[in-house]
Amino acid sequence: MELIVTRLRASLLIFGMILFLLTSCNDADKSAEPLEGPKSWSFEAIQNAPKVNDYKMKSFFYAPKVGDTSQFKVTQKNSIKRNGLALEQEITQTYTKIIRKINGDGSVEMSIRIDSMIVNEKGPNPQKPGEIMSMQFNSGKSADRKNPEFVQYSSIIGAEVIANVSKFGKVEEVLGLNAIVNQMLGAKKDSIPEKMKDQLMQQVKAQFFQMPMQQEYQTFPDEGDLKGLKNWTKVDVIPVSGILTVTNTVTYTLGSIHQYNGRKVAIVNAVLTAETEIPTKLPKGIEFKLNSTRFEGAGKTIVDVETGETILKNNDVLTELDAMIKDANSGQKQEVKQQINTVVSVSKLR
Repeated sequence: MELIVTRLRASLLIFGMILFLLTSCNDADKSAEPLEGPKSWSFEAIQNAPKVNDYKMKSFFYAPKVGDTSQFKVTQKNSIKRNGLALEQEITQTYTKIIRKINGDGSVEMSIRIDSMIVNEKGPNPQKPGEIMSMQFNSGKSADRKNPEFVQYSSIIGAEVIANVSKFGKVEEVLGLNAIVNQMLGAKKDSIPEKMKDQLMQQVKAQFFQMPMQQEYQTFPDEGDLKGLKNWTKVDVIPVSGILTVTNTVTYTLGSIHQYNGRKVAIVNAVLTAETEIPTKLPKGIEFKLNSTRFEGAGKTIVDVETGETILKNNDVLTELDAMIKDANSGQKQEVKQQINTVVSVSKLR
């Protein structure tokens, strides 16, 4: 149990630091896999495909049909440097989703099954300072699936949950995680306090379902209304480290509509900018100095303009922070120099 929680917390720390970043900002993928037709999907292919000049768009949101079945692959690469230490992490998941119901508010109920997972990590050993450790898990290898050290991963494979996604592309809820958590805990499941089980369930939901799934969806205009324009913005105000406030602004621009592989599609460009604010009043006894910050990202997505479905997506986001925190009462001082580069790619396999 302790091993499971330790691994989950370590991975979630990484994801937590980048949670405020783009979930819908993407960059070009030049080697896309074939999908639904004889032609491969790529940004270059879409740009060169015939334009649909007479197609008028008044709204833009996620609108699949009941019974639609698709499979996606999501890969996230994190490169983290913090106070001289480096951590590299790459996680690839494939999952199948089936649209079960369209609710009255346009939200979509679907079943999600994790088909495969590959995890590679390399970084400092928290138990032995100065030592570098690495870990690899591949659900396609029987030995990895049977290895008790990887139960937090193998318990996910083949599991099916129910998710609810708003028509604006937000993953709102994931249900049906009890069986997964019980499998992770094994024989200890009945002796673990309910509060601890609930915490583990929230970690599993975020790391293996909500976060990877969110990467799939395009962020749509408010209320899905284009208002005759081809660009819109999304602003999020995120607290960082309990002191800083970061205001993220993502600007999306809808490109020309093209006909490709029987679909009407467009490329959505996205650009991230951010502003950092230090509060005028800090907690008593706390000194804080911000030397420098950097938050930036850009990318592209191929989207079916009739269904709002993502076909290809990549994002590339860089964040940097150089700061100092001092507790005047104890005299303790902590310097933080951190750089995080996150690259996410999404492709619809079928």
